[in-house]
Amino acid sequence: MASSARVAPWLTRLILLPPTFVFTMIVFKYISYPAEMAATVGIALNTPLAATILRIGFGAFPLGCALFTVSCLVSTRRLLTGLGFVATMMSVALAVRIFGIVVDGTLRESLRLVIAEVVLLVLTLVGVAIEVSRRRHQAQRAVGDLSAGG
Repeated sequence: MASSARVAPWLTRLILLPPTFVFTMIVFKYISYPAEMAATVGIALNTPLAATILRIGFGAFPLGCALFTVSCLVSTRRLLTGLGFVATMMSVALAVRIFGIVVDGTLRESLRLVIAEVVLLVLTLVGVAIEVSRRRHQAQRAVGDLSAGG
């Protein structure tokens, strides 16, 4: 049991890496090449302000997400916070994507992303379960140590 408690933080960090990588890749694409990225999905940026707005919406916000998840990766205390954050982001993204599919009729075009988002969400929820279990075990061990020492 003690060895699994030592492995758990590293496993949850491993689970937190892919969403951190995804946030980072979005940042580089949309901050560096907003017009090109928009064009790949049929969006035309007709003014410099449009490019700036796209950089903020699709670059700055994912950058904040990436920085937050990186800060959670380096601290064992914040792993559950990072996993909860990613689970929230993936749930919201999935809900909005499903809404878009229903309203816009884009199932075929969106299916790959839906699958990726579901996989990330499930992995993240597994990470949450691992981290909660680790913390519960750690708390029980601390209570046992207090009882034995008293």
